[in-house]
Amino acid sequence: MIQTLSGLLTPAIAVITASILVFQYLLAKRRWRLDLYDRRYPVYLASMEFLSLIMQNANVSREELVKFLRNCKDKEFLFGNDVKEHLEELYNKGVDLMRHTSLTEAGNMEEEKRLKWIDEEMNLIAWFGNQFDVSKRIFGAYLAITKK
Repeated sequence: MIQTLSGLLTPAIAVITASILVFQYLLAKRRWRLDLYDRRYPVYLASMEFLSLIMQNANVSREELVKFLRNCKDKEFLFGNDVKEHLEELYNKGVDLMRHTSLTEAGNMEEEKRLKWIDEEMNLIAWFGNQFDVSKRIFGAYLAITKK
């Protein structure tokens, strides 16, 4: 009887050790996902804040553009190309909006051209309004912590 138990002890220890290793691996994987989430979420918040500022003011300042760039500086390392391209598009359209606003406020252009610039400015603002849902969809794939 003792010989049988001692013979089963080695496989039992091997099974317990393997189980512990599997659980440690799963725990490490979950911790890695949460750590990655903690790094990605501020970039998402920065984009939402940027969109909110534009919708609130119907304009964007140079300081807000620089702050947006600073808050999204890790995009290449934390996300795929889809988020990187989306954030670059937000920035570029923000620059366009700032340029349109400053030129239409300058008041030194002919009326027809000024009205065209104002129309383009309104289209840009409407575009930014649509980006809330687009951003949620694009970032959602990276921020979902319930997968796997």
